[in-house]
Amino acid sequence: MRTTIDISDAILRELREVSRRERRAFRVVVQEALQRGLSPIGRGSARRKARIEPRAVGVKAAYRGMSMNHLYDELETR
Repeated sequence: MRTTIDISDAILRELREVSRRERRAFRVVVQEALQRGLSPIGRGSARRKARIEPRAVGVKAAYRGMSMNHLYDELETR
């Protein structure tokens, strides 16, 4: 089925680049990109959970235990 859609220039360039680099039809690249975007998370692609480890940042004892928003507010008022 044919249809007309507006795609930003940056996305269009990227789709064309993938099509050229992988030597695949442009419509196939677009269809696969749309399908990946429409599929539920975790289905079709293996997604790993991001692992975030806390690190010491040298905050003074008076500010320890504060949320980042509260700390920012404190620093902004000074």
